[in-house]
Formats: sequence, C-alpha cells, structure tokens
Amino acid sequence: MESKIFITLLLVGLAAQSLAKPKGKSSKLPEFLKVCYRDSPDLNTCARSSFESLEPRLMNGIPELYIPPMEPLRVPEIKMDQDSGAIYLHSVYKNVKISGISKHTLHNLTIVPSQLKFALGITFPKLKLESQYSIKGKIMMMPMLGDGNCKVELSNITVATEMIGEEYKKDGATHLKIKEIKVKYELADVHMQLDNLFNGDKALGKRMNDFLNENWRSLSEEVRPLMIKALVDILRASVDKLFDAFSYDDLLPSMKM
Repeated sequence: MESKIFITLLLVGLAAQSLAKPKGKSSKLPEFLKVCYRDSPDLNTCARSSFESLEPRLMNGIPELYIPPMEPLRVPEIKMDQDSGAIYLHSVYKNVKISGISKHTLHNLTIVPSQLKFALGITFPKLKLESQYSIKGKIMMMPMLGDGNCKVELSNITVATEMIGEEYKKDGATHLKIKEIKVKYELADVHMQLDNLFNGDKALGKRMNDFLNENWRSLSEEVRPLMIKALVDILRASVDKLFDAFSYDDLLPSMKM
C-alpha cells in the first residue's frame, strides 16, 4: 500500500533508470534536442523551451536520453518494505502500469551553472496506476494481508527537486555527477482499491479499503522519509547515468568555446 500511494513520485527516476545504454549508441546528443548555453543570459528560458519540446516524444519514449515510452509507463516489479512507526508492511507489485505521466505541467526549471545547481518542479494533474500486488503486515496495529489486483488514482502530485553537481574528468572531458539531492512532494488526493484482501473476505476488504482511503494523508506522513530516500537514490542513479554518457560541454556548452 505504501508504495502504491507514492510510487508515482518515483516515475521520472524509474523511467530514466529502466533503459540501459543501447549497444553502439553514439555519445552525441540527439539533433532534436535544443542546445542551451550555460553562459547565456537566457539559459533558463532556453532550458524550459528545450524540456517542453520533448513532451510530444514522451508517449513513444526517447531512448537517446534513456527515457522509455511513458503512456503508459510499465515497470516489471517494485518491492517495498516499511517497518517503522505505525506501519509494518512487506509488499510486492508486479506488472505495474502508470498512465497520465505525459500530461504534466512544468512550473519551475532553473539552472545555476556557477553552483552546478539544477532545480525542477513538476505537477501531474492525474495519475492512474494498476498492478498485481502482494502485501502482508500491519497498519496502525491492524493486520493487512492480500494479493490480487490493485488500482490507485492520485490527484495533483507536485514534485520539487534540487540537485547539486560536481565535476570530474573522464577520457579527457569534464563530466558531472550528483553530489546532493533535495526532494519535496505534495499530494492533493488519493483513491485506491485493493482487491482480494484477507483471502477474499469482502466485508473485511471493504473496511480496509475504506480505512486506507479515509486516512491516506496521515499514513503518507509515516512513509514520507522512506519515499524521499527512495526517490533521492533513484534520481541520483538516473541522472548520473545521463551525466556519464554525455560530457558537461555536450549537455551545456559554453558560447565561448
């Protein structure tokens, strides 16, 4: 349950992480990507325009940038464990399908080259998630047991990320890697349906689903530290993969070069 409420917050990182570098792939940036100059006074305007120009391509994916097809985004399996506070659960989600990722709003994109700082803020108006789940544990001392189909709808998910990089040399070129990541997120509403809870006991299953939907906000605070750590770890691995594939001068060249 805990990852179902929040797994959509990991989508950007999962998307980038889920594609390995294709064999024989060129290290040159794709021609359709608008290049922005790090010493340009219009850097942030250019960066936003470049980001938004990629939106039509998200449906089919952008393998050159390690981004898989987004509508729907498919993740084979996710495992999550929470064993602190009021929640003690082991859960596995298979054949995860998420819809609505491409319909996002970008409300902040800021690059500060002198600090190697990248800030991004995105809102997803509506995300729908479907999967097969298996879960066992306790929520607020109440037993939680089930396996079957799961559906979750999330409304107005806003994610704000700030990343600080540092330089290193690779094959004579300057590359970046992530030194620090800060993440904040907010959710407006969540509705979920877990089928076949308690071995198909419909009365117990309905009561548990009602409880989860009525108390999702307080439950979300219990798992917030876990979700932030998971998101930070995934984003670090994903962005470092992109930074490793392309040099700093490829990604953000200088006009003076």
